[in-house]
Amino acid sequence: MKFLLPIILFWISSITCAADLPERIDIDYVLNGLIGQGKAHETLLIQNQNGAQHYTLSSEISASGFLKLIKRGSILRHSDGMIIPGEGMKPLHFSDQRGGKPARMVEFDWSKERIIYRRKGREMIENLPKGTLDELSLAYHFIFTAPPKQTLTIYETDYRVLRPVRYAVTHETLDTPMGKLATIVLTKQQEPGDAFRKKIWLATDHHMLPVRIISTEKSGMEVDQLVTKIDYKSSASSTQ
Repeated sequence: MKFLLPIILFWISSITCAADLPERIDIDYVLNGLIGQGKAHETLLIQNQNGAQHYTLSSEISASGFLKLIKRGSILRHSDGMIIPGEGMKPLHFSDQRGGKPARMVEFDWSKERIIYRRKGREMIENLPKGTLDELSLAYHFIFTAPPKQTLTIYETDYRVLRPVRYAVTHETLDTPMGKLATIVLTKQQEPGDAFRKKIWLATDHHMLPVRIISTEKSGMEVDQLVTKIDYKSSASSTQ
């Protein structure tokens, strides 16, 4: 019994942390890359519908300076789905729109265990493994589930492909414009021939929110996204 007690307390603290979340969280980031800078704004909305919790995530990334000449327009990403107690986020839809191009859409059909990609007027269907996340919900998933241990493997998708990705888990104190933040760090373990890097810092004192993300774009350009501000809002204040 004495061995079960720490586990029980851990799960109680995780549930309490999720219950204390406000209905809306806004995060501002500054972006840095080899050829310019930019900014990003992300919003997480949590709603109760018919006795179940649902989430909506939106992200807007815009470039400035020389980078703006290459990355015209904003990158708009959207994810919505359910929050399953003890399991985390379960996306239903994901979209990625860049500049004036049509949005690339992804549908998660959990009842038929299939994922549907829609882009350029075409539809592609693949099998949908349990626990699959899109690249936007991945960074927020651990708000609603147990913190990761030493390693973890997650099926994740963007608007093109679905693949299992293995992450190493470490701890780090991160310097940010908000001050020093204690974080859990997820570092993608790259397979031979994989040039796409990803690293995510989750703030342990801010509900496991993503406070820094380093990722490689399809073009090969690496972008460093660092938090500058987190704004928590209740349902009353978010409607004003």
